[in-house]
Amino acid sequence: MQKLLAIASTIDKMREFQHSFEGIYQVKCTLITNNVLAEVGSFVPECIVVYVEGAMRQKLFSMMDFREDKRFRDIPLLLIADEEDRETFVSNVSPEPNYVLPEYTRMESVRVAIDRLMASSGIRKHILVVDDDMVALKVVKGYLDKDFKVTCVKSGAQALKFLEKQFPDCILLDCYMPEMDGPTTLRKIRIMDKGGTLPVVFLTGNSEKDMVMRSLSLHPSGFLLKPVNQKELIDKLNELV
Repeated sequence: MQKLLAIASTIDKMREFQHSFEGIYQVKCTLITNNVLAEVGSFVPECIVVYVEGAMRQKLFSMMDFREDKRFRDIPLLLIADEEDRETFVSNVSPEPNYVLPEYTRMESVRVAIDRLMASSGIRKHILVVDDDMVALKVVKGYLDKDFKVTCVKSGAQALKFLEKQFPDCILLDCYMPEMDGPTTLRKIRIMDKGGTLPVVFLTGNSEKDMVMRSLSLHPSGFLLKPVNQKELIDKLNELV
């Protein structure tokens, strides 16, 4: 499910966004006067929709900080505002919106604009693949390179070190690895900041049923049998991210 961040200047509009978009996108809603960066946290959307009514520069300080963060500068932004509020927003918040709609645009038309921006953004989801088998890493990377940004590491320890700096959209994690197996690695991920809800799919062999049972309490997002089928793998990732 695609991720949408909806930011509004009024509580009523924020609730309307939530009601209109929930179930269609993975949506996070907040008020423009909140600390938007803190509210967003590790959530990186594919599109941002902002509703502005009665804009004043001091009310936009949080949006200025948010848009200056390098994680969000290139994400397409749809602004809903009248002409006066549009001018205030554009003169204070950089980069400028990718698309602007009038204040009273119907939600059906807003959704069409959001879908078009998402389709044209070209932002690829980031997948971390963890496996000690170099051949398996090469195969999975070859399966995914066209549609996803892929990072490969050879151990649970390397995965944890990577996650100290950045979080992917999903992890493909081999169950059986020397020194630190998949369940142990996931247990450590789950106690990291932002690691509690990170989608993790185990890659398992036929003989690893005991490991699967050990993993259930860690709430993985699924299991795929090795050697992995390309269509099954891509379908699973599209379902999660």
